[in-house]
This record gives sequence, C-alpha cells and structure tokens, in this order.
Amino acid sequence: MAMNPQLSIDFNETSSREPVQSERSSYIRQAIREKIRQCAVTVCLIGNGTAWRDWVDWELETAVQYGKGICGVRLKGSYGRTPDILVEKDAPISKWDMADIVATIESACARRS
Repeated sequence: MAMNPQLSIDFNETSSREPVQSERSSYIRQAIREKIRQCAVTVCLIGNGTAWRDWVDWELETAVQYGKGICGVRLKGSYGRTPDILVEKDAPISKWDMADIVATIESACARRS
C-alpha cells in the first residue's frame, strides 16, 4: 500500500522494524504508547494466534483510550479468533484484499473519538 502511487497514506511501522529492547513491561508500555500516540489508526493483523498474544488487547485498548481508530485485517488463509476488543467495539475487519483493507482503515479513521 505504501508503494502504490494511487493511494495517499502514511505508515508509521517502526514498531515492526525497531523492537523495544527491554525486559521491563513498564518501559515496553511507555515505548508502545508513544507509537500509538503518533498514529491515527491502529491496525491489528489477525492471524491464527493473534487473539492470545500478550500485548494485543493492551495495545488496542490503549489506542481506544487515546481516541484512535482501530481495525483488523485478517491475514490471508487465517481463521483465528478475532481479538475481543475489536468485536466489543464493532471495529471494521477486512479480508486480505487491498481495496477492502483501504476501506477498513478509512472507516476506522472516520470512527475515531
């Protein structure tokens, strides 16, 4: 999506390229909070084990607390459970399709509080 000249979208994906190097959960939370503050929408990639990952619910709940949009993108071929907060907030979820992903992110952005 970032390389598509037809789309006007910015990504802040440093969290996936620069892991937080710490054993202290308080430091990790602080670092992740700062990344969430910088975004408009937090996108949760939903795979077969996403709903059971330690930090997923906390990251999405933090995004909601900051008034950010949240949404999910189901990874191609995955059938795992959708994280509870996405269901509770009736967050838009897309299948693995470029047009659907773009529409889902735009919808989540429009629903920010």
